[in-house]
Amino acid sequence: MVVKGTVSNFTWCLVSLLALHIVGGGIFSWLERDAELAHYERNRDFYHKMREMYEFEHCHEPFYKHMDFCKKQKEFNHQLKEFFERSGNEMKDRGMWTFFGSTFFVSTLVTTLGYGTFHPRTPSGQLFTVVFGLVGIPVMGYVLSQVGGFIIDTWLPMCPVLDMKHRRILVLFGLMVCFILVGGMAFVLLEGWTYIEACYFSACTLMMIGFGDYLPSRDISRLVTMVFIVLGLGVAASLIALLQFGIQIRGEHFASRLNSWYGAVIRDCSGNLTESPRNQAGGEETRL
Repeated sequence: MVVKGTVSNFTWCLVSLLALHIVGGGIFSWLERDAELAHYERNRDFYHKMREMYEFEHCHEPFYKHMDFCKKQKEFNHQLKEFFERSGNEMKDRGMWTFFGSTFFVSTLVTTLGYGTFHPRTPSGQLFTVVFGLVGIPVMGYVLSQVGGFIIDTWLPMCPVLDMKHRRILVLFGLMVCFILVGGMAFVLLEGWTYIEACYFSACTLMMIGFGDYLPSRDISRLVTMVFIVLGLGVAASLIALLQFGIQIRGEHFASRLNSWYGAVIRDCSGNLTESPRNQAGGEETRL
């Protein structure tokens, strides 16, 4: 019965994931793809207009091409293009809102990752984001809890000499480190980032920070990231919840001790204040 229940849960999780990504990917692509292409076209037009403002058209001629101005002009063209790319005004089609790109956005939406540079631009896309998030976030939360619980339970029998509390901490911390390091190696191969950059992206993804300064640019990278999110986010959330619970217990214990100390100080001060008038009255009676 336990095995049957586990199979049915994972079947439901798989069907839910497929439904979310297929339906969401199709609708978001339909709503946003044309606006994305128009955005690239506007950026290219603006880039060429800026070049016309300073470009000397005869720099390609033999007499002018060796002049410092023409050499620097070519370098400035390259720097200007890089500036456009870095500032989010890309001119090359990155396929962000193709069907596959839209399914990647669905993953970032329903997990609340929200990479900052990847967002809908049209009012209809923004409205659908709100509606879809209200439906998809609870579903994804259940899926992540099931997957994360299964991974944790699989690794918990390790280190049987430890009690359950310390074993759980060790397993969660070990899995978190493994996900970051293995994810780093994967993204180095897929995206050409440095290992530090790739581990940084993996850690930010698992901690649901989603700065958006690094973003997968290829379809295979996005697919790996989606699998990485499903497998790793439940484990990371369990570790964070366990650490938060430990901090809460220690915080309550510290607050209790602080209250006890404060109460003792108040009682001592109150006792000293009540004894002082009595001592003064006793002194006056002695003088009389």
